[in-house]
Amino acid sequence: MALLPRIQLFLPLLLVALVGAARAADEVITTRTDAVGKLLNRWAAEKTAAGLKLIQYENRDGGHSALNTAQYPGLRVYQPTEQEKKSGQDKGVALLVRPEPTVGNCSMAAPPASGGSLPRLYYTQEGGLAFLNQQYLSNNLIIYPEHLDHDPGGNGAGGWGDLFPANSACTIITQGSSFTDMPFVNAVLATTAAFDPDVLTMLLRKRILMPTLQAVFRQSNKMVKSEADYFTAAAHPVVFDGSQIDEEKMVIAAHTMTRAAVPPIVFIKVVSESEALPGRDFFERAGITSERLGDTASAIARVFRGNDAEHEMVVTTSGSGDLLGRPLKLECKLLRGDPALVRIESADAPGQFRIRVKWHMPMITETGIRTHRVDLAVFASNGVSTSAPAFITFYMLPNEVRSYDAKGRVSEVFYEAPNPDTGLPYSPADARWLEVFRAALLTGGDLPGGLMEQAVTDKQRIVIGRLLKALVTRQAEIGVLQKDETRKNDVAAVQGAFDREMAAALATPMSGDGKLTVRQMLERAFDRIAGQTALFTTLQRKIEKLAPASGKAGAPGELAAEVKRLIDLGVLIQDASGAVQTVHEAGQLSSGERHLLRCLNLMVMSQVLYPRALERSTAPAWVDPRLSLPKPWRDVFRYDTKGRAAGWVRYFEGRTFVFDNDGRLLPEGALGPDKAVRVNYAEDGKGRLTFPH
Repeated sequence: MALLPRIQLFLPLLLVALVGAARAADEVITTRTDAVGKLLNRWAAEKTAAGLKLIQYENRDGGHSALNTAQYPGLRVYQPTEQEKKSGQDKGVALLVRPEPTVGNCSMAAPPASGGSLPRLYYTQEGGLAFLNQQYLSNNLIIYPEHLDHDPGGNGAGGWGDLFPANSACTIITQGSSFTDMPFVNAVLATTAAFDPDVLTMLLRKRILMPTLQAVFRQSNKMVKSEADYFTAAAHPVVFDGSQIDEEKMVIAAHTMTRAAVPPIVFIKVVSESEALPGRDFFERAGITSERLGDTASAIARVFRGNDAEHEMVVTTSGSGDLLGRPLKLECKLLRGDPALVRIESADAPGQFRIRVKWHMPMITETGIRTHRVDLAVFASNGVSTSAPAFITFYMLPNEVRSYDAKGRVSEVFYEAPNPDTGLPYSPADARWLEVFRAALLTGGDLPGGLMEQAVTDKQRIVIGRLLKALVTRQAEIGVLQKDETRKNDVAAVQGAFDREMAAALATPMSGDGKLTVRQMLERAFDRIAGQTALFTTLQRKIEKLAPASGKAGAPGELAAEVKRLIDLGVLIQDASGAVQTVHEAGQLSSGERHLLRCLNLMVMSQVLYPRALERSTAPAWVDPRLSLPKPWRDVFRYDTKGRAAGWVRYFEGRTFVFDNDGRLLPEGALGPDKAVRVNYAEDGKGRLTFPH
């Protein structure tokens, strides 16, 4: 099977002129004296490593996080033109595909709510994924840090979670901020230099250097401990941790690669899919007319906007190929998502997959980061090696929560859902864990103690109390040292010991609780309290009485505002005395209503009951405004006696609005389709979507 013509483009004259240089390998590839450097120079002396004479390095952050290019004598360095400097095109995201094989980096980013990391710009802008795909198939790779776009937390409390709406092998995103990109730049350059001269020349000519490097990089990472691991999320996170790089394994894999062992390349394309229409199936400002984020040969990305039960897509891999024309084994794997909500089947034609994805609640990754993205990947194997992945991703908008009925039909959608974060500390070294321990030890007749007494057992309290005592002793020791001018130099050592002891305490197994650690037990205890659906409605007066004295000045106002919001959305109802109850009885609450009530409980817990232990954002779940604007309403869907969709009832600003199944508004008292009104949605000037009403 031949490769697609798109990657058999003519070789630029510059590359043709330099092909001979690859065969005449560098005498010294690097001045590095570590194990990788010694291997590269030994292979260079043996004339079996290509070196870096064909490769160009480009820094795009003004030298802020710059490679020590003196370590690679044969490497060429891109020098921006005066025009590029004057216009600023030498910094930030790459806007041009370099004709020369290029490896680069840029440690620049904006705050998460003001644009975020540079790769998120590509993932959210029209044409961004297409440009990355051009780089990928033109021997270009630029590496970027995630900055604050991929960290534990929510809404900026602790962090923002995983803000990437897509995943791609066309770039490498690094965990952390400035300088975290440099280990990856070194690893990619060293691996490139390690290829046999003839193999590197062929990879460059066929423009598959970057797909080959991505396959080597991902298969060599430390989290890939077996062949099976390569087909899991462990090998293909959206963001990579530099501590997981196995650079020596990478260079050895590249150096031993023959033409016959070059991985195939997999290309994907949508054959057909379900379509969602704006104004009927989803609601956004003008300009957002579909669920598409990108359609490229290496990445297909969708935002799950439609109100159908699932998104169905048929994908073909017919353009995939192997250099030697060998038959390919093609596989589509679910990397991240609920297997019960994702179906992958062979479609009607060879090399096709039918994919069905249902809406997902937020997921927590292995590293404790909340994500809203379902990742699938297609791999090709030629019997000798396996390709880099081509991704198919579905992003669930973080500010939406959906409920489905017993027949699998959507029953309601909340479009401005609360932040679901509990508010517990994320770092095991966070001293706030002491307050969490103290809260877990509460007992007695007051409300916080009574609730916690039900969530934590006597045996668990004994363990927590013992650990807390030791940690408080260590913390007191730090306090004494900080006050002693003659011993201030000892503070760092004792603080380090405290941090290690805190982490060890949280990792302590709870005997009699299966395999739960102390941290997991505490998380479950707070989650158990948050899950009491009737917590606020049965204890409203006590909670409101405690709010002014909680220590958080905004607690009474924030609590009242959230209660009013749930009243306006038709989740709660209030009588003349001010007492609230749920509109539906406990057994009839939808999953969406239970979610909103849980988030109300989380606000009560963090603002009133356990304010020193829990820190969380009380704002609604944040969503990138380039993808969607918050919609402060709730839609409850209607079906006729035959089960056919009949429209929905919208709860907005304390009023109800009736829509037909085509998304037209039925004015109050109006009967018949001739009275229905087409609705135009627009931004309200406050960053939210609205409609004439």
